[in-house]
Amino acid sequence: MEQLNSKLYEKYKNLKKRKLFEEEWDQKRDAEIRNYQLATEDLIEELKKENERLYGELSSLQEQYAETEKILLEESRKTKELSSEVGRLQILLSQKKDTNDSTLIRSLNITPEARSKKAFTVSPEKKTPNHAPIKPDCCRGYMDNTEGGTGKSSDMCVFHTLIEFLVGMKFSVGIQTEELCLSVIHEKSGYSFSLILIRHESGQGDLMYRVSSLGTLERVALDWMKEDVIFSMTMCPVFFQRISRVVGRG
Repeated sequence: MEQLNSKLYEKYKNLKKRKLFEEEWDQKRDAEIRNYQLATEDLIEELKKENERLYGELSSLQEQYAETEKILLEESRKTKELSSEVGRLQILLSQKKDTNDSTLIRSLNITPEARSKKAFTVSPEKKTPNHAPIKPDCCRGYMDNTEGGTGKSSDMCVFHTLIEFLVGMKFSVGIQTEELCLSVIHEKSGYSFSLILIRHESGQGDLMYRVSSLGTLERVALDWMKEDVIFSMTMCPVFFQRISRVVGRG
């Protein structure tokens, strides 16, 4: 009987140890499962936040893309309008240039009778002999009263000198057959011409170009430079621009 009880007691102890071991193992397993579960939940939460951040960035990029596309379309439209306007202005400029050239190069077949006719009237007080040189008010002499000066009259005109320097030609003013005449000479090439003022009763005036000598510009001179040409006062800048181009090639 005692032997049986001893065997039963041994079995009881073994079962109890086994149960305790299983309980400890279950507790350990449950703890690990809880840890895994918590780690998984944290990871899922982080992934959700990252997903939300990426979605926000994607939405921002989509908005920027839409705005950029809108700006590009607007710039493309403005570029087309600008190109159209540039083309229109080029056409207008070409037409104006053709008009200016035709006005400047308009040559007149002047008969001897027409040339001898007076283009404007000069009062008796202002009449001077033919080709008599005159001086504008700005070119009249002044007293040299600067330190060390002689006190004598000087014919130097700063305005006159500045114009000659800018144009690269020498100027002199005179009266030719009772007409105000501006004589111009390019000393380097020997090219010289005169500009005669032709006044009208309306007060407006034209200029008559008349070549005196082509000098060394004979080969490069344009056809209209060899003839008598009449043009309006407003065409003076264009006239001297054309002259300067030819003189620069001489």
